[in-house]
Amino acid sequence: MWLLLVGASLWGGDYVGSERCAPCHRAISDHWKQSAMGRSMSAAGELAGKVGGGEVKVSAERLRREFSVRVEQGVMKQRESGEGFAHEQVVRWAIGSGVNGYSFVVQRGEHLFQAPLSYYSRVGQWGLSPGYEFADYGFNRPIAAGCIHCHSGRPQPVAQTSGKYADPPFAELAIGCEACHGPGKQHVAAGGGKATIVNPKRLDRERADEICMRCHQGGDARVLLPGKVEADYRPGQRLGDTLAIFRLPRQKETDLLEHHESMRLSKCFQKSGAMSCQSCHNPHEKTVDYQAKCMSCHGGKLAAQHAAQSNCVGCHMPKREVGVIAHAALTNHRIPRRPEAKLALETGEELVAVNRAGKPWGALVEMQAYGMVAEKGPQWMKGFEARLERAAKESPEDGLVLATLGRRALRRKEYGVAAELLERAMGRGWKVATTYEDWGEALGRTGQGERAVAVLREGIGVAPFHAVLYKSLAVRLIQLQRYAEAKETLTKYMELFPEDDFVRRLLRQVSGG
Repeated sequence: MWLLLVGASLWGGDYVGSERCAPCHRAISDHWKQSAMGRSMSAAGELAGKVGGGEVKVSAERLRREFSVRVEQGVMKQRESGEGFAHEQVVRWAIGSGVNGYSFVVQRGEHLFQAPLSYYSRVGQWGLSPGYEFADYGFNRPIAAGCIHCHSGRPQPVAQTSGKYADPPFAELAIGCEACHGPGKQHVAAGGGKATIVNPKRLDRERADEICMRCHQGGDARVLLPGKVEADYRPGQRLGDTLAIFRLPRQKETDLLEHHESMRLSKCFQKSGAMSCQSCHNPHEKTVDYQAKCMSCHGGKLAAQHAAQSNCVGCHMPKREVGVIAHAALTNHRIPRRPEAKLALETGEELVAVNRAGKPWGALVEMQAYGMVAEKGPQWMKGFEARLERAAKESPEDGLVLATLGRRALRRKEYGVAAELLERAMGRGWKVATTYEDWGEALGRTGQGERAVAVLREGIGVAPFHAVLYKSLAVRLIQLQRYAEAKETLTKYMELFPEDDFVRRLLRQVSGG
C-alpha cells in the first residue's frame, strides 16, 4: 500500500442514542433489536452460549501457532502461543449478528484490534479470522475507522483524527436508529415531528439509497474527501460530499459489499425506475417475506407460470460463497433472470467512480484511490503517479501530498529530498505512523542518526502499536552504538509483538541466551 490513512471522528452532541427513541417507537425498537443490524455488535462474554463452552483450540500449521479461546464468568479470552511465547488478551466485543459468524475486538490502551479467532456460524466452529490464514498479526491488526463506523452504533474516538478511542470506545454498541435517521436531539426536544428527523422513505431514491450504500458498497478504494472524517456524513446528505468510492473495471462478479452496485445492474432496477433498497428491505423487521416483495411487481402472468411454492430469491438472488472469507455466504443482488447469466466485464486503465455526482473530486482524492490499488498492477501505479503529479501542482503544501512525495523520493534513494519533504509534511500536520517511519529512515540515511532517533521516539508516542517504528528505532540506536537502549527497545517490542519469531531469536542472541 502506498498510502496509509488514519482517521476517526467525535460524534456531535446532537446524537441521543436509540434508547431515547424507544418510548415513542416501542414496536419498531423491539423489532429492530432482533434484526441483524440491531445485533451488529455485542459484548463478547454474552455469546458464551452461542459459540460453545469450555476451551477451544485452533492449530495453524502454516504459522506454527496454536490459538485458543475460552469464556469464564462472562469474560472471553483468546490466546496465541508458539515456540517460546504465549500471549493472552481479554476480548471485549463481538462484531457481527451471527448470520455468518462473529469476529472479535480487543482494546489495548486507546487502540482497537481484531482478535485472531472468529466463530463461523454456518459450520458451528472456531477458526482463524479473515486474513490470518496468510499472516500472523497476533493481537495487533488495527480495526480501521471505516469498519468501526459501519459495524457499531456510535464510536467514541478521543480526537478527530487520532485513531485512539475512549474506554468504553462505543457510546452505542450496535447500529442504532440514528445511523439511518440522523441525529435525534432536535426531534426529542420537539416531542416528535416529521420536520425534525430524517425518514429515508421521504427522501428521493438516490439520497435514501446512499444511506445504505455507505456501508453496503465497499468498492476497491474508499477515500474521505479533504477535511472530512467518517462521522461527517449524515443521512439525507449526498454521500459523495463526504466519501468517494471507486472500483476497478469489473473483471468478475462478487457479492462482498457490492450490494448497491449489483442492484443497479439488475433489470428490476433499470426498468422499474423506482426500485431502491427499501423496495425489498425493511430494517425495522427481523424477518421479511421476500417472496411477497417479488410478487408485488411480478405477480399475475409470472405467478401463473411458476409453481405456487417457487422460491424467487433462491433462484434469482442465490446466496453464494464469499471466497475471501471462510464459511461465509452473501446474497447476489444482481437478480439475473437466469442463474447462469454472465455479467458483462469491463476493460480499461481508469478507476470507476461509484458514487460521484456533479463535479470531479480532484487529483488529491484520485491520488489516494489509485495509491490504494497501485499494488494490483502496473497500470494503476502509472495512474497513481499521474495523479500525484497533478496533486503536487494543485495542492503543493498539502501534508499528504508532501508525505507521498517524500515516500517516493525515499524509494528512489533521494534521501536528502525525502527528508526535506517529510519534514514539511509534518509541519503541515500530517503526523501519521508511516510518515514518522519514512522520515526516520531518510534522516538515518543522511547521517542524522540522533535526529532520526528523536523522530522515531516521537512516532512511537503517536502510534505505540506500529511495529516498524520500534524496529527502525532499534536499528538507529545500534548504529549509534547505544546498545543498552537498543536492547530496551527490542524488549519493549517483544512485549507488544510477541508473535515476531525473528526478533525474539535476535534478542536472545543479543542477551546471550
